[in-house]
Amino acid sequence: MMLSRICHLTAAGVLLSSMAVTGAESSQQTTPRGWWRNESIVKDLGLNAEQTARLNAIFETTMPELRQDREELERLEAKLSRMIQDERMDEASLARQIDRVEMARASGNKTRSLMLLRMYRVLTREQRTRFDQLSKEWAASSGSRPVFPPAASPGASPQGKPAPSDSQRRPG
Repeated sequence: MMLSRICHLTAAGVLLSSMAVTGAESSQQTTPRGWWRNESIVKDLGLNAEQTARLNAIFETTMPELRQDREELERLEAKLSRMIQDERMDEASLARQIDRVEMARASGNKTRSLMLLRMYRVLTREQRTRFDQLSKEWAASSGSRPVFPPAASPGASPQGKPAPSDSQRRPG
């Protein structure tokens, strides 16, 4: 159950952050920044003014940290690139820098995931169900893989397929 929720939140992270950040950076946008500001989505989900304000507050308070995380990641990646080009650089030093890059990447992902968790919790159960449907439609229309995996039931694998029985499993 918890794994399923984490999968949903992670997938929502990809969708929500890409929609929010893409909207924020688009110079020719036709809708306001953030999916919760899009009138048709607000209407479709049945968001009320208080929910919209809460979603916006979560986004606006988290964006400075996300920008800082991104800038730190870019700085560390640039340093790693320079180190790789230096033929005198030893592998141990490169490995330490790779660790720093990956820790920065993880920090940004954690910040974004926590933001999305907070946003997801603003929605009612019915709104979450509808949002899940919409996210699948958005993913399909963009040609990407579905944002949310099928809901996992007890005894189902994370991909929503029945888990193999012990007799069906291959020995290790």
